[in-house]
Formats: sequence, structure tokens, C-alpha cells
Amino acid sequence: MNESDEMERSAKGDSAAGAADEQVKVLDSSFFFLDIPIAGTKFAVPPSVVAEMKDLRSKSKLDAMLEDGRLFVSEAAPATRKRVIAASKKSGDYGVISDTDCDVVALALEIGGIVVTDDFALSNTAQTLGLTVIPVQMRKAKKRQWKYRCTGCLKLCDAPGICDVCGSEIIRIK
Repeated sequence: MNESDEMERSAKGDSAAGAADEQVKVLDSSFFFLDIPIAGTKFAVPPSVVAEMKDLRSKSKLDAMLEDGRLFVSEAAPATRKRVIAASKKSGDYGVISDTDCDVVALALEIGGIVVTDDFALSNTAQTLGLTVIPVQMRKAKKRQWKYRCTGCLKLCDAPGICDVCGSEIIRIK
């Protein structure tokens, strides 16, 4: 078993020492784009975050964390991802949350980790699922339940789309 496997087992609570160890922080891509340190020794990312690392600086930061054993790559089960998508629909973030964002939240949910991000939709969806969120650079976003309103007749609706009353676009509002 390599170090990444041990960290993943500990994150999932498979070892006796897991309860005493610090909680794994699941990192969003924004962490790698900024030069801001974060406390901790255990970090995780889904493969989709790794795929987003295109520039030399962010790729180097990711590679260094992988090499020194602080970071492991893991993918959540499809059923967990479906829970995240359902939560994003409930919170009103479904239309703006990316596939990578869903992967980050699903991984944190599956391993009992903390989400590290500056992405508001990701943060809001994670909080809807009861996850702890740590902002990378911005102040912590408050959980929000989005509403939708028709731009034509101003009817409140359940989701974005086209109004069944007047045919105008339905948009997300605070």
C-alpha cells in the first residue's frame, strides 16, 4: 500500500488512527491558481481538478503536493455525484455549477472532507449537503436558496427556463 492509499483509507475512516488524524481538505482548482498557503497535511482532488491544471505554475504546485505525499487523487462513486447534482438543484446552483465542482463536492462528501474553494456555487451546494467549506482567498460565502423569476410577467418559478404563462425567460434571483 502506498502513502496515497493510506491517506485515502484514513480519510474514509478505515484506520484506527483515522479519528485522531486531521480531516482531509478537498481542493478546488482555484487553490492551485493562487499562491496562498493552507494549513494541513492531507489533501485530495478528483481527477477533473488535475485535468484543469494547464499552466506551469498550477501544475507545478499540484505535482509538488503529489510528490511529497500530502495530496492524493480519488474519484467519488457515481451515486455520490448524483446526490451532489440533486443538492445543486435544491440550492438553485444547478445551472452554474460545473462538472469539476460536482466532483469536488462529491469527493468531500464521500470521504468526509472539508471543501476548499472560492467558487460560490460549489460552496453553496457543499453547504446544502452539510459540508464544511473553507474559502481560499475570499470571505466565506453564506448558504443561499436561490429563487427564479420570469423576466416578463415576474412570476416566481421553481427553476430557470421559459415561463409557461408568458413565454419569457426565467432567471435566477437572490
